[in-house]
Amino acid sequence: MVTDSAVQVWHNGKIVTLDREAPRAAAMVVREGRIDFVGSEADAYARAGSDSHRVDLGGRTVVPGFNDNHVHTVILGDHVRSPDLAGLNSAQIVEVIREHYPNPRPGELLIGYAWDYPACPDAHRSILDSAFPNNPVVLPQYGGHGQWLNSAALDAIGVHRDTPDPEHGVILRDASGEPTGVVRELSTNSLMQRHFLQVHSARDQREERLATALNHFRSLGLTSVQDNTWYVPTVFSLRRLHESGGLSTRFTCWAHGGIPSTIPFMDLPSYDDEWVRRGPWKYFLDGTFTTETAWLWEEYADDHGNTGKGMKLTEIGGILSSLARKGVQGAFHAIGDRAISEFLDAYEGVLEQFPGLARLRMRLEHAQLIRRTDIRRLAELGVIVSAQPSALGTPEKDARLLGDERARNAYPYRSLLDAGVNLSFGSDIPGEASCDPLLTIHRVVNRDSPESITVEEALRCYTEGSAYAEFMEEEKGTLKEGRLADFVVLSEDITSIPTNRIKETLVDLTVVGGRIVFDRTA
Repeated sequence: MVTDSAVQVWHNGKIVTLDREAPRAAAMVVREGRIDFVGSEADAYARAGSDSHRVDLGGRTVVPGFNDNHVHTVILGDHVRSPDLAGLNSAQIVEVIREHYPNPRPGELLIGYAWDYPACPDAHRSILDSAFPNNPVVLPQYGGHGQWLNSAALDAIGVHRDTPDPEHGVILRDASGEPTGVVRELSTNSLMQRHFLQVHSARDQREERLATALNHFRSLGLTSVQDNTWYVPTVFSLRRLHESGGLSTRFTCWAHGGIPSTIPFMDLPSYDDEWVRRGPWKYFLDGTFTTETAWLWEEYADDHGNTGKGMKLTEIGGILSSLARKGVQGAFHAIGDRAISEFLDAYEGVLEQFPGLARLRMRLEHAQLIRRTDIRRLAELGVIVSAQPSALGTPEKDARLLGDERARNAYPYRSLLDAGVNLSFGSDIPGEASCDPLLTIHRVVNRDSPESITVEEALRCYTEGSAYAEFMEEEKGTLKEGRLADFVVLSEDITSIPTNRIKETLVDLTVVGGRIVFDRTA
């Protein structure tokens, strides 16, 4: 067994380093968790010495470890333990929830994730009322920005006929003015707040969910993740895992800037430079396509007059000014083209007052629809686009919501790279359905679109680009001397096989700090 302390020679394979000066190698030496040498086999043997541990790659391919720029780790574990409603109609949803909660206690909260239109076009509180009259039911919509509730849940959170829409959200109503049970961008849902607080605060629940997510990450070759942590107990659990040798993925832990009261608590744990690091503060500038709350310049194709909602320019400017004064990076959820324009307008204004803002590498998370003029501004201002191409998995939905032309121009990765924008890839799991980097690379490479990119470009976005987004480009993202020994052994060389076979490629080994944390054959 390879350990993190052994001197290792990885040989007889193809090593894709992504180092522009030496992009390919035949062998690699790992010493004390870092890459000690990359080059020829003969030089590697000489460097490592006769007592080194030799690992025969058997002709397989090594690439830098994948770094997911945007995950929700504990909530991913919660999703896996809850009913999966994706692609189901209302009758099927009721049946799946009944199977998962065969004998619910009166008043027990029932939860299931990821229902969506058009599979379930008739979501209404009456359907859930009939099936679950004695329990509040909250079913988050795909993406997490909308929810379908029954009457008991609506009563519990204080939503009634006369309840006004929240500032950035919508309470859907029927022809008589009564709430249908579907709410969008309702951040004050106390039932879900209590549920999330419980799964993050109760150590057994939190760590069970962490273990589930970590198993998922390492099986997909994810050696680093940038996590919407938000709740400080998770950081303490990550620290315990690291200290006991049980942490198999490196973490950057984010605070929730939209809930300022939580930020001081994120200062309590100890952090380090390699395994559990401080990350940006997260803010929401708009919603999502799915809930038709992403802020657009033009109305949604299937909802006349609706352009979504977003944060005001003055509020964005205030946040950026505060971050500039504190020297803190910000990660701004912005999906619609209007939200991105407003952000860039605010950024330009604040940059005049605080020139050091540029050094903080502000991030736009998702950035799924961008005006062409704003792509140029992103490059000029040095704002990072932290994209999640897993959203490409539902093109028909995008066409229905945006219309064919806007949908074709969405996810403009070719244009962003050509303009010189710093582009990073990740998943937003479980806000999207998959965090499989190989599936993501398949999608961005094989798009029937002028916005498709090459395999090497996609691989760089998932490694080097994500490392840059977290200020770790000198430690991760390429395989060169001195870097952390985080890499993945693939069954195929995805840079040379026909691109339609990328999604069939397997992760055979995942290595973090020189230690094998996943072996497909074990």
